[in-house]
Amino acid sequence: MLTNTVVVLASLLWLGMLFAAAVWGERRGWRLDRHWGTVYALSLAVYCTSWTFYGTVTQAMRSGWPLPPTFVGTILLYVSGIGLLYRVVRLAREHNASSIADLIATRLGRSSSLAAAVTGVALLGLIPYVALQLKAVAMSYGMLTRGSELSVMPWNDSALWVALAMALFAMLFGTRSVAAVEHNRGLVLAVAVESLLKLGVMLALGLFVILGPDWPAPPLVPQSGGADGFPALVILGVLAMFTLPHQFHVGVVECRDESHLRTARWMFPLYMVLIALPLLPLARAGLAQLAPLGVPSDLYVLALPLAQGERGLALLAFLGGLSAATGMVIIATLSLSLMIGNHWLAPLRVRGAWAQPGGPSRRGEVLLQRRLGILGTVLLAWAYSRAIGGNEALADIGAVSFSALATIAPALGFAMWRPRTSPQAVLIGLLLGVMAWAWMLLVPTLWPMLSQDQGWIDSGPFGLAFLSPDGFLGLTGWSRMLRALLGSLVIATLATWLIDLSWRRAPRAGDARPIPVAALCDLGGRFLQPARIEQLFAGSAADAFASASLQQGIERELAAVLGAASARLLMDTARTDLGSELETVATIVGEASQASRFNQQLLEAALENMSQGISVVDREQCLVAWNRRYAEMFGFPAELLQVGQPVEALVRWSLAHGFGGGDAGDAAVLRRLAHMRAGTPHLSQRRFPDGSVVEIRGNPMPGGGFVATFTDVTAFRHAEAELKLANETLELRVDERTRELDTSRRIAERANEAKSRFLAAISHDLLQPLHAAQLFAHALDERVHHEEYRPLVGNLRSALGSTESLLGGILDISRLDAGRQPTDVRDFPLAQLLEPMAAEFRVMAAERGITLTLVSTAARVRSDPQLLRRILMNFAANAVRYTERGRVLIGVRRVADRLRIEVWDSGPGVAVSDQRAIFDEFRRGEGARGQGLGLGLAIAERTARLLGHGLALRSWPGRGSVFSVTVPQSFASRAESPGPHLFERRTVVEPAAGRGGTALVLDNDASVRAAMRELLEGWGWRVHCAAGIEEAHALLAQHRVDLLLLDYHLDFGTTGLDAWRSFGLDIPAIVITADRDEAIRREVESNGLTLLHKPLRPLALRSLLRRVEADTSIR
Repeated sequence: MLTNTVVVLASLLWLGMLFAAAVWGERRGWRLDRHWGTVYALSLAVYCTSWTFYGTVTQAMRSGWPLPPTFVGTILLYVSGIGLLYRVVRLAREHNASSIADLIATRLGRSSSLAAAVTGVALLGLIPYVALQLKAVAMSYGMLTRGSELSVMPWNDSALWVALAMALFAMLFGTRSVAAVEHNRGLVLAVAVESLLKLGVMLALGLFVILGPDWPAPPLVPQSGGADGFPALVILGVLAMFTLPHQFHVGVVECRDESHLRTARWMFPLYMVLIALPLLPLARAGLAQLAPLGVPSDLYVLALPLAQGERGLALLAFLGGLSAATGMVIIATLSLSLMIGNHWLAPLRVRGAWAQPGGPSRRGEVLLQRRLGILGTVLLAWAYSRAIGGNEALADIGAVSFSALATIAPALGFAMWRPRTSPQAVLIGLLLGVMAWAWMLLVPTLWPMLSQDQGWIDSGPFGLAFLSPDGFLGLTGWSRMLRALLGSLVIATLATWLIDLSWRRAPRAGDARPIPVAALCDLGGRFLQPARIEQLFAGSAADAFASASLQQGIERELAAVLGAASARLLMDTARTDLGSELETVATIVGEASQASRFNQQLLEAALENMSQGISVVDREQCLVAWNRRYAEMFGFPAELLQVGQPVEALVRWSLAHGFGGGDAGDAAVLRRLAHMRAGTPHLSQRRFPDGSVVEIRGNPMPGGGFVATFTDVTAFRHAEAELKLANETLELRVDERTRELDTSRRIAERANEAKSRFLAAISHDLLQPLHAAQLFAHALDERVHHEEYRPLVGNLRSALGSTESLLGGILDISRLDAGRQPTDVRDFPLAQLLEPMAAEFRVMAAERGITLTLVSTAARVRSDPQLLRRILMNFAANAVRYTERGRVLIGVRRVADRLRIEVWDSGPGVAVSDQRAIFDEFRRGEGARGQGLGLGLAIAERTARLLGHGLALRSWPGRGSVFSVTVPQSFASRAESPGPHLFERRTVVEPAAGRGGTALVLDNDASVRAAMRELLEGWGWRVHCAAGIEEAHALLAQHRVDLLLLDYHLDFGTTGLDAWRSFGLDIPAIVITADRDEAIRREVESNGLTLLHKPLRPLALRSLLRRVEADTSIR
């Protein structure tokens, strides 16, 4: 059995890992921004609490379903009802809501009493759920250590210390800021990490049951009633995503982007399916092995591995349950503390010290009350978990908590879709729903703990069976959970709707109060004509009360003057207060009427001064309004422009006078009238008799009728025609210029291709004599021992080396400009490139009296190692060459997800004006030593551009410079085999004189053959030379040779490989060429031969010859 120490240390280690994940998320969570949708989806698995880990095994055993019913409901919501989640997220973001209580109160008139009630219901439902987590931890700990979770004193209860640790975690990462809607990266990442652990543990348990011992598989007999009513739990699974405060916090408040919901739509259901896969196998195995021993089904997850002696797996299962409980408790207590602080404590404080002007900052008090809320919630849940003891299964506690929180759903529905609902009505509906839930579920669940008399639960109070908890309204065939759930939801919804409806339609007390005739006459006299007043009040006594018909008549007359809304306001005020308030309202309404008349005059003035012509026709197709511009454009006679004039007369007149654009006759008139009668919008242009172009736009009015506008667009059309002409001319010019540019581009491309072909063609011819000269110079150097001539030989070899560098640089520039430089991008450790390079340059630096330092690195990069090495070699060579004293430093810096390799020197620096020019060809810095050609930085800049790397230069004249190249960082696992070292350092050792051998040199260049003969004979070799393949065959027939030295490019299109194949000899062969084509290298290596490039380095050749000598001596 596992000891207390092992279990406690493992628990602390796991909580420490969660703490580390949260800290990393707070400090460096931005690195996961691109993948935060995945983190968000995993954090939703806070829904999978210890109830999932332990209680759903009981649920699976009761229902026989592979998926828990609550999971079925949640999956259906994410697959089919994701639009609801989108709406809740948008509403919460729009109102800056930090909790479900905040969102409901904000949408429903900002009612503080409603928010407080929602907080109370959330606390009522969530305390048992948090207690469930603590009870699960205590039960599992007791089983692992053979202890009893209830037999100890409170201060020795493991659940208490776990609860305090969870509270501390929530305080540290949930109460950092006063702004409750600020996203908590660390907290969300920690929940995502614990979600991965509990999923891995559950899958491991499933594999243990499936692949482990040959368990019996007894059939599961589904049970009915109690807390496992399947339909009820499915509904709870849907509502839980909205009503569980911790789920609302993670899924809504912490949703940083709506696109994350798209990721969660498939990932979260997949997670629930995976974590539920082992439930049925665990239930069957536990039923067969552990049920006869009396082990509770909630503990099958732990007891099965323990029964088989798998203590490590049992400890892992305990950590999975602890992980599931930790995530839920942290988020739940945080969300509850926010609601308690905002909706219980804050309303009391704002009426006291917080409302006083001035004073200190209250942010600390806000955070303190949230932390106290977290601590109080955790301690209350712990006390509840000890109180219930072993009286209820975990599945029952979870279902009861879910159903209690589901009573918030009607209030949330009204807040989302009927925000004009009275908050008092919603509050009453919520309370009635909670009372119905308590009566139908909570009372019959808790009553057996208090009394043995349960008869009234079936018979009902006062013998009314239809009011009994288990037979409410005759729903006896339903499970207790389903009856309580649907009953509470229906009662809350109907009560809210009926109360809101009655309050809206109920007449106010003042409506029934009569109005004296004198007061009503005085009121009407302020707005109506005296003659009309006399007519309305004829036969009414001044000292009597006005009848209902008289009041309605006056209101109707006032509505014709003031409008219906203002008339009703005036009459309501007259009914409730006949004194000064009526005078005030009458004054206000009168001022509003004057403002309305002023607005009408302003509108008429605006219409008259508009540049557009406007005409308005009523539903009877009669002219009711027009402006001056309309009359001027058509030139209508004055007798035609009269209010009430049929528009048909105006249409006939305009068509007869040429305003129809060539369209005339009765058919044209009828067509236009039908168009206006149908209320169809239209847009057209016509040319009027004076040559102007007029745009006519017609739109129907909502109550019938038509509005037409007439705009003179002549100037616009003229400008448009000129613009079209200019565009056509411009297009011709653009086409002509494009053809010229295309011709120039083709010429430039041909010239560039010709240059590349020329350089490629001459590279062989240029390097051939240089190759021969290098060989002659080396042979001469070995044979001249007179001190007077050796400096001359050294100068000769140095000059040839400079020529080789010049040609190599020019060819490199040519390949880069032509885009023919091949690349081989791959992942490799940066140290394999930097360490050999630094070793080479340390020797050069030591000769100049300076120090070269390399800062070691374990980073990996993604680049072409050869090309990147060429860039850095240029940087290092320049740094050593230009530094007179001090040191050269090579190091690496991290820049986001990339690495910047830097070469620092303490040289003279580069002036700002020269920092761009030094990257041009044949440009060297001031005071440069040696025989550099000024091509190094130009090659480095083009190479970096080819690889997509960034080059940078920072320099301080008189102090030094830093050249850097930025490359992508590779995140490949360092555990992978590193492969061969890319730049292995080789020490060239001058081989001792050997016995030599016989070599055949095949080259079509006589000078090269002569130089090779001189060099090899000086090393003690016997040499036979051939200019072609036939001559080589003849020599091979006469002599036995130990080595073949083959030029690649021979005469008549043949190659050294063709010659080697024709020889058919199994002897070493070296192919020598000036062509650095990658295809040639691959071809030579695929045939198992050695490749050397011209100009040949004699020491490299001599090293190979020494190997051949060793092999032949062995043979």
